Amino acid sequence: MEPKLVDFEDESAEQIISAVSSTTARRILSQIYAEPTTASEIATELNSSVQNISYHLDRLQNADLVAVVETWYSEQGREMDVYAPTNGALVLFAGAERTSPSLKTALSRVFGAVGIVGAVSVLAHTRRSVPTPVSSPRAGASPVQQPDPTMWETLGTFATGPGGVVLGIGIFLILLFFVAWYWGTYRPARNHAHSA
Repeated sequence: MEPKLVDFEDESAEQIISAVSSTTARRILSQIYAEPTTASEIATELNSSVQNISYHLDRLQNADLVAVVETWYSEQGREMDVYAPTNGALVLFAGAERTSPSLKTALSRVFGAVGIVGAVSVLAHTRRSVPTPVSSPRAGASPVQQPDPTMWETLGTFATGPGGVVLGIGIFLILLFFVAWYWGTYRPARNHAHSA
């Protein structure tokens, strides 16, 4: 089970604090965390009345701290609800900075990653590109001067060479991770913040 994290400023905090404000309620909750049990067993263990335990169990249920998980039958054949915790742990906290994913931060990281991939792709292109051989001038012939490539020829050579491959794969992976982050983290957090 997942722990239940509750900020003191959350709406549910007041109900939870109220439900566990008495020593009896806290002892009941501790006993239920130790082992799912019935109201009558808790009453026997805590030397209290079943009515008192039932009162506190109702408050703990309303605060969504415990739930009825099954029904047992007493020796007399009466149904008894078995209570268990609804979460792995209960953590109340205050003063922690609310962390929500920031689209601005994510986009700045994306652009930084694209810059790094761009630099690596240029490095890969310059290290791996094979210069075209220039034929050696014949005796008595003037050397042939190759014209400088145009910008489009340079871009075409880059795009079809190793630098273009590195750039394409890098940008594809960055976009893939960004889309996965957006749909898996940012959008659900934003929807949760708007619904709260």
